Amino acid sequence: MALTHVLYSPGEIALQIAENAKRLRLSKNFSRRALALKSGVPESNIKRFETTGKISLDGLLLIAICLGVEEPLTGLFMSPPSLSLQELKNYGRSRGRP
Repeated sequence: MALTHVLYSPGEIALQIAENAKRLRLSKNFSRRALALKSGVPESNIKRFETTGKISLDGLLLIAICLGVEEPLTGLFMSPPSLSLQELKNYGRSRGRP
């Protein structure tokens, strides 16, 4: 699979997500231990996530829920909204009368 059109590698994206999670954790004054107790994710997994970006999807979701940011994840792979009948009639028209 070629990723020539992607600006960031999957590893870079994972590290950015981990950094965001760490910043949010710290802003809520949670230690890794406190987040581990609250989320059910082992503290060692949280440490590995924050340093390498690697974590299971379940772990990521549990952390997101505990930090209150699960909403963006629920819409991650949503399909675009359906077009109205008028939009379908005009679909693909780049010029001309409406």
